[in-house]
Amino acid sequence: MEMYDHTGKAVTHGRARVNGIRMHYIRAGQGSEALLLLHGTPKTSYYWYKLIPLLTEHFTIVAPDLRGFGYTDKPPTTEGYDSATNAQDLSELMTYLEIDKFHIHGEDRGADFAYALAATCRDRVKSLSFCEMMVSGFGLEETSFWTEKNVTAQYRRDGIWCWHLGFFSIPHVPEMLIQGHEHEFWEMFMTQECYNPTAIETAALEHWVSCSMQPGGLRGILETYRAGFKNAAHHRALLEDGGKLEMRVMTIGAPEFFGPLVEQSIRRLAENVDRSEIFEECGHSLALEKPDRLAACLREFMLGAD
Repeated sequence: MEMYDHTGKAVTHGRARVNGIRMHYIRAGQGSEALLLLHGTPKTSYYWYKLIPLLTEHFTIVAPDLRGFGYTDKPPTTEGYDSATNAQDLSELMTYLEIDKFHIHGEDRGADFAYALAATCRDRVKSLSFCEMMVSGFGLEETSFWTEKNVTAQYRRDGIWCWHLGFFSIPHVPEMLIQGHEHEFWEMFMTQECYNPTAIETAALEHWVSCSMQPGGLRGILETYRAGFKNAAHHRALLEDGGKLEMRVMTIGAPEFFGPLVEQSIRRLAENVDRSEIFEECGHSLALEKPDRLAACLREFMLGAD
């Protein structure tokens, strides 16, 4: 699946050997400011196909497939899918690309890793856009509890029930139930998170489904969830050792998923949350459902530009 910049030029694909794996990434744009884009589940760097042409005039964009996803390696182990390891992957990727300082935009699982990267590389990260996620260890786990309030939250618009956190974390069982039904499962999983289900276009869905069917693809995705408690412990340690983030932080939530919980979570870890948005009539996939508004927010927040 190809992506194009604002001039119609295809992005550049590459593979970097970082932190013991081979990572696929795309690079585009010639802006003086570098922006690292980190996707969620079950997506890949192709998730940004609508957003990239709206940003490449202003930024140098780097967008990897995270460890376990897409064309990046999926090590045959239960270790290494945690946020500390992912932060090291991403730090080494930017060093490999000779980019010292950069902004980060992360959504979903990518936002969790974005926090870990920002807290680990405070001298390199210029600003953080933390979107449609709660930080592991700081509110995310509670959304998975089987309570009446959580289960009915979607009908009241005052919370979210992340039933999949526990399901994905169980060893072996999700693989048994999803394999052979990847298309049905991931279509249901992604469209139910959207305000407008047609935002998940067929070609993109088929790409992500096919990636999940690669050797190790489904297991790689699930291992990022099985690392959840390790992530929580790591994030608590980052806060204890380094204190709250001091760089500028923007949050964006959507009513069909995390909504105001995004800001509530990251404020426990960041001093300077100076912009918070709620995208009405939007769900969990901001870059697909509201690409123009998201691009404008990123430009305004990171560049001070309209």
